[in-house]
Amino acid sequence: MSTTPWLPTVEQIVMANERPVLAALDALLELTARTLMAEHPMLEEDARRGAAEPPPPCQALAASIVILARTLHEVIEGYCVALEHIHGDRVEHEDDRSA
Repeated sequence: MSTTPWLPTVEQIVMANERPVLAALDALLELTARTLMAEHPMLEEDARRGAAEPPPPCQALAASIVILARTLHEVIEGYCVALEHIHGDRVEHEDDRSA
């Protein structure tokens, strides 16, 4: 997931008014994933090497939420790319500006 949330410009909101809601959802998904990773530090390690034994239910559900948050982030990103193509504009992500 991105390190910083993207924020659409006023012009981009006028062209596609779903952008601010998608930006807020994307930021909330990132915050949720980070919070769950902080609460369950083994999630990242288990994802890399596989868990030695089944995790407790809360940790397993947290892992599912993180996976779904990352997947939804990719879907939101794809939707925004489609909007950019339709409207001929580009949402500049913070990561893009630093490159």
